[in-house]
Amino acid sequence: MELVQCIKNVYAKVLHDYIEIENAQVLFTKGYVYPVFKDELDNWLTIDDEGEQHMIASEVKSIADDGWFQEYFRRL
Repeated sequence: MELVQCIKNVYAKVLHDYIEIENAQVLFTKGYVYPVFKDELDNWLTIDDEGEQHMIASEVKSIADDGWFQEYFRRL
């Protein structure tokens, strides 16, 4: 397990919608700290503010190697 901090709000996207809407549900809140776990396929998983599991990095040995992760989170 590692801890990460959200550096930019992450909003839920509607399927088939290519625009993130600012009033959409916030999955991860800027400034909050989340525990992350790596599975056997090198995917990094965490739980959002509503208790739902999400993958925040995929197929990387180090979570810092994932571009999407770098945009929204930082390791502590």
